[in-house]
Order: sequence, then C-alpha cells, then structure tokens
Amino acid sequence: MPIPSGFQKAKLEVEGGDTIECAFNPSSYTVSKTNVWNYKPSTGVDLPDGEFGGGLPRRTNLSLLLDVSLLGPDQSIKDTANKLLKMMESGGGGGGGGSPPKVTFRWGSVDLPKSVPVSLTIQYILFQPNGEPIRATVDLELAQAEKASTASGSPGNQAQNPTTRAERGLRVHRVRDGDSLTSIAFDAYGDPTRWRTIAEANGIDDPMRLRRGRELNIPRLES
Repeated sequence: MPIPSGFQKAKLEVEGGDTIECAFNPSSYTVSKTNVWNYKPSTGVDLPDGEFGGGLPRRTNLSLLLDVSLLGPDQSIKDTANKLLKMMESGGGGGGGGSPPKVTFRWGSVDLPKSVPVSLTIQYILFQPNGEPIRATVDLELAQAEKASTASGSPGNQAQNPTTRAERGLRVHRVRDGDSLTSIAFDAYGDPTRWRTIAEANGIDDPMRLRRGRELNIPRLES
C-alpha cells in the first residue's frame, strides 16, 4: 500500500491472525488512563480521604488510513477493511477463542502494549466507478491487555516520529500544546521530578516557557 504524503507506514499485528498494514499520521495519538477513587462522606468533614479502588487499563485512540488510490484501477481496500472487522469478533485471531484477539500496534520504533480492540469505525471516502472502496479513514480504540514496559507504554520511550534521532541521549521530544517539563520527564523516565535533567540538557532557564514545536533532547539517566 503506498503511503500518502504526511503519513507513515504502520501495522496492526493480530495475535493468531494476519498483520494488517495501514498508514498513520504521526502528528498525534491519544493515550488515557483512569483510576477509580471512592469517597465516603463523614460528618463535619468537607474533604474525606479517598480510597483507591484500582486502576483501569490505558486506552489508546488511533486514526489510521487505508488507501490504494495510487495503485491504478481494479484496486480495493475491502479485504483490509474486512480484516479489521474480523479483528473485532470473538475468535477473530483464528484461534477459535471466545473473545477478540489481542493486537499490537507498531509504527517505526513505537510498539504499544499488547491490547484488545474496543471500538472500530471505518469511513469509506473514495471509490472506484464500480463502487469498490479505495480509501477509508479508520478510528480505532485499544485497551491495554498487558503491562507496559515503560511509563509511556513504548519500548525505548520513543513515542515520536521515528525519523527523528537524538545526537546524544535517549530521544528527541517535539513540544506540543499542554506539554510541561514535568510531564515530559514523566513520559521519558516515569519520574516528573527529573525535569531538571531535561532543562539542563537543553539550556532552559525558564521551565514555564516551552515553545510549541521545539525539539528537546532527552538525555539518558546516569546509572
């Protein structure tokens, strides 16, 4: 499948089934994590202590693209779309089990934790004259099924454009809206208090001012 401008090649590895190739726009994807806290009201207390009720799996939302429009006539994405739909079904991995298969999303150096598919929406947006679909956008939600190897859920902590390389250190992070040095340190090291390491490596005097689009070198921690 040719990769349109602005996209990169990605794939979904279905446990016990086919590998599904697709295109992925690496500008962003969403990871969310929810914890459950229980509060019991107490007479005369405005803010009762919370009781941790446990955590829920991380949810990852991806926007993918299927596109064979550049391959000429007699092309279709129908088979690939059907593989995605089959992935959502019980036994969809070919193992005959009673639940949908686990899925691993891979893009460049990024390997998300093995997950289960939660929701899938395929929107067909371009067709051959005979009605065969040749382009579709895919919205996919995955729920974490195995423990992540790092705080950010990506081996090597490299959840950025895989064409970007740090000259020295762990990786390069491109600043996005809402980023702070503490949040970047948490993603990189699992410890927000390590933000000074990043500030010193990049000559940042004012940690409250991060320019959107700036590339920050994330150095390795000394053992």
